[in-house]
Amino acid sequence: MGKKVLSYRSENCTGCHLCELVCSSAKEGRFIPSHSRIRIVSNHLEGWSRPVVCLQCQDPMCMKICSVGAIYRTETSQGYPIVSVDQNKCIGCHQCVVACPFGAIEYVKEIKIIKCDLCNGSPLCVQFCFYDCLEFIELSDEEFQGRAKSIKAVTIKACREISKTEPYWRRVNISAEVSKINQKE
Repeated sequence: MGKKVLSYRSENCTGCHLCELVCSSAKEGRFIPSHSRIRIVSNHLEGWSRPVVCLQCQDPMCMKICSVGAIYRTETSQGYPIVSVDQNKCIGCHQCVVACPFGAIEYVKEIKIIKCDLCNGSPLCVQFCFYDCLEFIELSDEEFQGRAKSIKAVTIKACREISKTEPYWRRVNISAEVSKINQKE
């Protein structure tokens, strides 16, 4: 059995932010995009928008940095690997926010740390993406390992700049590199 991953076609993203609304509604019961686990970054001058979401790294830096073990690897009910947050253990130290090279983790005061958990194997953002930007695709083991290597390479590149930029600008700056990983062959 292959593994499913959240992927996207950046050229299809219109920047409509519907995925953010769907996510915040599903997770928090309210339409508050700042409480979404997916983010849309845009450069209107260059004419692009891209989703930023947790890549469910094989060797997640956020998990390594978490001193209380609130971030851990698990699987969805269908057996797809995910990196999750135990809100009861989280102390809100923000270290995982700083450590994520992709800017995919956010701190929200009322909730603490938020990040994508693939909606336990059935991401709602994918279901409501009318422009076919977001996809939940199954990869063979070979494709999954190739993707993991690509993510690792982009992580190393991003880590060189991680201390210089805050999470929002990491999302913007690294989104083009991550977009290449998510391109369908």
